[in-house]
Amino acid sequence: MQLASNCNKYLIKLLLTPVLSLILTGQVVAEGKTLSQFKPQLSDEFKAQLSTATPDQGEIIFMRKCSSCHDHEKLGGHGKGPHLWNLMGRKAGSSPGFYYSEAMKQSGHSWNFSTINYYLTNTEQAVPGRIMEFRGIRRDKVRARLLAFLRTLNDNIPPLP
Repeated sequence: MQLASNCNKYLIKLLLTPVLSLILTGQVVAEGKTLSQFKPQLSDEFKAQLSTATPDQGEIIFMRKCSSCHDHEKLGGHGKGPHLWNLMGRKAGSSPGFYYSEAMKQSGHSWNFSTINYYLTNTEQAVPGRIMEFRGIRRDKVRARLLAFLRTLNDNIPPLP
């Protein structure tokens, strides 16, 4: 009886996740898709949030959630995580001198607004087997603010999407 109950819970979760995602966000999450299998797109709503987010708001989030592992200074270096200067446009797993998991090196994507947003939504789903110990950031507004800051960590700041 317990096994049947667990199976039912799993099936309900499996079936309801896309439905709830559609209701709550207006879009279906690409369940089970890794960045190597899926080319994520930004929703118009997320683009609007990104256009109003400020780097200062994002820096606060970065300092709270990312800075213990990642350096963001132009002349900085690697910490527990790779150096994030010039992240936008960089091929994943390619920053010289940093030890990446095979999963990250083989993921086959480059970092841009869409891939970073997808990765930060659910890091384990985006790149299964990665080393980074981070569960992700569920709230769109928080990810948009963080992306507004990460965008500025570049020699040539990319335009907003």
